[in-house]
Amino acid sequence: MSCYFRQDCEITVPEFRTSDTQSVTYYDIKIKVGQTEWFVSRRYKDFDNLNEKLIEEISISKKLLPPKKIVGNKNPTFLEQRRVQLEKYLKELLVFFRIQLPRVLAEFLEFNRYDIVYLLQDLALLFNENGEAILRTKKEFHFSALEVYAISERLNLPCPPESIEHRGKFDFSHVLDFCTQLEVMQITPVKGSEDSYGNDYNAVDVPIGRSNIIPKKLKFNLNAFRNLNCLKIFAIPSENIIDIALLKPSLQKICVHNTTITSINQVLLCDDVHKDTSIDVPSTEDVSLLKRSSPSGNNSSSSLIKTSITTNRTWHNITELDFTSNLLTQIDESIRTVPQIRILSLEQNRLRNIKNLAELPHLQALNLSINLIADCSDWHLELGNLVTLNLSQNKLKCIRGLRKLLSLVNLDISCNLIDYLEEVDNVASLPLLETLRLTGNPLASSVDYRPRVLSRFHDRASEIVLDSEKGTQQELDTALVLSAILISQLKQKSHQ
Repeated sequence: MSCYFRQDCEITVPEFRTSDTQSVTYYDIKIKVGQTEWFVSRRYKDFDNLNEKLIEEISISKKLLPPKKIVGNKNPTFLEQRRVQLEKYLKELLVFFRIQLPRVLAEFLEFNRYDIVYLLQDLALLFNENGEAILRTKKEFHFSALEVYAISERLNLPCPPESIEHRGKFDFSHVLDFCTQLEVMQITPVKGSEDSYGNDYNAVDVPIGRSNIIPKKLKFNLNAFRNLNCLKIFAIPSENIIDIALLKPSLQKICVHNTTITSINQVLLCDDVHKDTSIDVPSTEDVSLLKRSSPSGNNSSSSLIKTSITTNRTWHNITELDFTSNLLTQIDESIRTVPQIRILSLEQNRLRNIKNLAELPHLQALNLSINLIADCSDWHLELGNLVTLNLSQNKLKCIRGLRKLLSLVNLDISCNLIDYLEEVDNVASLPLLETLRLTGNPLASSVDYRPRVLSRFHDRASEIVLDSEKGTQQELDTALVLSAILISQLKQKSHQ
């Protein structure tokens, strides 16, 4: 990213092109500041408007810009001559405004898109005029990676020279004041709606606009955002964030979407992982070794384990993690650094099993939909206090492993491979279960599917919401009959 007042600037007009449909000529302007470069296309009309504003606001010479020509202005020889003259015009402007560009010229050359100071002046103006209204409604704002990088870098720069325009509304202090009050922050590679290309993980490798700036190479810290409650990251690599631990005192929710992360520690421990330092969260093997070698028994070893986990790596206030749409293949030990977590969403990843959740006593809702899970054996050992579980769109044929989740109230196992009615018995005995989704399984296509499933709940059939609907009176009557037959069959088997 450029910084005009600290770096050398080169400007050229390498070519012109004429639109075939509108017969309009555009001049391509190349700006290079330090190692950053970008292109801007402008018509002669745009140059003329710029010149008029500069004459009015700055009192530059009227003779700098080459004059208009009415006849023969489409001739290639003339256009080439004008290209050379326009390049000379821009070079002279930059000599005149070497330290600080007037806003009108900065916007003409799109410095407000690619330069730290001028981009932040746009943000300062926005927050000065609308910051209070934004903060009054929801205290949430969507930043591009370039904007966050600019804020991060600006904190390390000396103050730029005083603007030749009114400094007050463009002052960086407006940005800092807004950022310190922000509670919810969303970061994407480029600005756009939540469903736009700007949130696709491929966007981090694509240059921004017509520049050579690539979002993946922008590393930034979040020092200016010390009061965030929720951080939402879309398609930004976790290694781009430096010193995320600074947010631990305030952060309650982290959302990471559309990235290539394969492990949770790439986010929760990103400061350690990307600094290549050791991580003190013990593995299962470490736990066993500590227990065997402890001279004072389990209490001493448990204390040592707990101390190891609850170092400065612990996120004491995090209650929700949403890692939807990534490439996670495991739930690693770092999940234990969020001991207060209540809601965990791992939808649309590549998980085949779960682990390391047993030490999360406050976990109540777990979303594992759209993964590769085919086995849920003994999940009660990991999910003792779970209230809501979403396992839709996996590869489950058997749900016997869910039969001891005694606190479960809501269960979604739709769009799996469950074929046999007897599988329902594994969850029908759960005392608190209220809602069950089975649609999309082979079982759901059978005759009298709904009353047959409800019958497995016996006296509780009328309390169950199956596939978002409670049973109709006809379904409940049929279920009652089927339940009686089932009970009779079970009694006969017990007497044999």
